[in-house]
Amino acid sequence: MRRTPLFFMLLPVLLLAGAASAQSLKLDPASIELGTMRQMETRTVTVKVSNVGAGLLVIEDVHADCGCTVPELKVKSLKPGETTDMVVHFDSKQFSGVQHKLIKITSNDPSRRLVELPVTVDVKVVLAVDPVAERVGFQRALVGEVAMRPVTFTAPDVNLRVQADKTQKGLFDIKVTNNVGGDPHKSALEITRPARMAPGQHQDVVRVTTNVPERPTVDIEIRAWIATELSASPDIVNFRYQPTFSQDVKIYAANPPLDFKVLRAEIDLPEITFEIVETVPRQETHIKLKGAPITKMDKRAAASQGRITGTLKVYTNLKSVPVIEVPVSYMIRM
Repeated sequence: MRRTPLFFMLLPVLLLAGAASAQSLKLDPASIELGTMRQMETRTVTVKVSNVGAGLLVIEDVHADCGCTVPELKVKSLKPGETTDMVVHFDSKQFSGVQHKLIKITSNDPSRRLVELPVTVDVKVVLAVDPVAERVGFQRALVGEVAMRPVTFTAPDVNLRVQADKTQKGLFDIKVTNNVGGDPHKSALEITRPARMAPGQHQDVVRVTTNVPERPTVDIEIRAWIATELSASPDIVNFRYQPTFSQDVKIYAANPPLDFKVLRAEIDLPEITFEIVETVPRQETHIKLKGAPITKMDKRAAASQGRITGTLKVYTNLKSVPVIEVPVSYMIRM
């Protein structure tokens, strides 16, 4: 009968003995239960971190899976039997309901390289905002088109009153209604994209004040994109440090089909030439730009400190969009 070598018979015992003599991480408590908190409230908990093994415990990394939870551990090397404090800060922010977060601790504990510390809390709503992201976006629209987006506020424990006078830039119109539907806990904000809004991509903010102590103000971000009947793509041309220039600027209808004609074009940078190509008759036209940068010895380069700027102007037969201007620029190494 074949006999098993003594070393292999003793190997499991040796491994167990080695594990028993190695460093070992212990957390007290092993999980954090914060109970009930209100929105925008912070709480701090101390967790004991101990080395209950026989080797040197080295904690390599400590991080949470959410910015609302911040663990602070100053001592990251523990001798056998040593204990230190890990301070955990939790911010309930604008959460609602039961929240589950994780703190992950990586160490040289051979039996548990990664230890997870669960954090559980039930966040009580003091002010619910819909949309939750507190951002309002309008779909791409043409000049003159009007649209409205609502924002609702609900405060279960307060006879809610909200107020807002205007947006920071005055780009959008707003209207506040309290006691919505006869409910003293509900208010609404109507945000209107007005007909006067100019073409382009716009961003604005409206600050809403409330009588909820935990959330005295709420900032609602607003975005809108207004287009004209004709658009250019790209709407800005930047050649940067390219040794030669080549770029197609597409002139097209925002809402095809739209019958239009590019009559002519001009650019105030003589080093750049162009060709007008009607790729789709009376529907799409390309302005093909070509050229090369001026030298750093050129007076224009010195006067502009190496940043050359100009404008491509495209003239059309539409009264609503008689000219489209596209900024053109490039850089020279001085």
